[in-house]
Amino acid sequence: MSDTKLPRLSVIVTCFNCPDYVGDAIRSVARQSFRDFDCVIVDDASTDNSAAVVQETIDALADPRFRLIRLDKNVGQTGATRRGLAATRAPFVCFLDSDDLWNEDFLERHLAAHLNEAYAVGFTACNARLIDGQGALIAGGVYWFGKDRAVADRGALAPIDPARVPQLDAASGSARWASQEPYRLYTKRLVHWVWVSTSSMMFRRSLIDLVFPADDEIFRLHMDFYIVVMAQMVAGCLLIDAPLYSYRLHGRNGAADNPVLGGRLHLSARNWGDTHARMLDRMLAAMIAERERFVVALGDRQYRRMLLRMQAARANPVIAWTFVLRSWLV
Repeated sequence: MSDTKLPRLSVIVTCFNCPDYVGDAIRSVARQSFRDFDCVIVDDASTDNSAAVVQETIDALADPRFRLIRLDKNVGQTGATRRGLAATRAPFVCFLDSDDLWNEDFLERHLAAHLNEAYAVGFTACNARLIDGQGALIAGGVYWFGKDRAVADRGALAPIDPARVPQLDAASGSARWASQEPYRLYTKRLVHWVWVSTSSMMFRRSLIDLVFPADDEIFRLHMDFYIVVMAQMVAGCLLIDAPLYSYRLHGRNGAADNPVLGGRLHLSARNWGDTHARMLDRMLAAMIAERERFVVALGDRQYRRMLLRMQAARANPVIAWTFVLRSWLV
């Protein structure tokens, strides 16, 4: 279709005490090859000079698409994101953490994935490179993305596609990978984390409006776990195997606090059992309390199936299978 009109995008950057990196994050948005977007940076009542750095960056860009919202009270990740959502209206929205960086084609590649002819998903997610506090590359991808690690972790000799190994230019100190265009549709209504972080995703705004948590205090951090699991339960996603952004490990990350990388090690050394359980309980409670909204969006059958799958995630293994079986029979 030669007369196709592409949708506008919204970008929300949340920042709290991140003056060393937020300027680079904003500039990575400004460099996007897809230009039709607006960007709101929400400073969550930083106690340092973060807001000043944001304003200086915006002034230097002299780009009307960028604006700063300063909060008088610290409300956490969910509350700051909620304020950004209230200030945007585009049909697709992305969230960028203030210490991460997008590749120049991040928005373009994600929007193209959303507009595929095969399946309209609720959100897209890509892989990530890992960089340190100085921006040096320390890993070419996040090992668990899409659960590609399964074969290697069984102890087999699993081959690695040579295209996944970069060509290094020692003279310029750079690395270059072959172009990758693989996509994987993921529609299972199960609670499994196969994504990276908030910065890796593009959501349909209508889906965010449906699944966004109602309480700011409960999810002051790790909001992505809540919205992504809920969004997956509702609409499914498309995984873009290419790393389209850089996740920064700088030693002050809110979740990624494990300095040892490699093998089956996770970025976070924290025991997430209780945290995940509490989050799942909140999701289940929200689905029950907001039944009418979910039924209107999904239909009664899909709502009941989603509810049973969430109940299965909170039950012991024996009882869980009864919920899964009941969901198949709905």
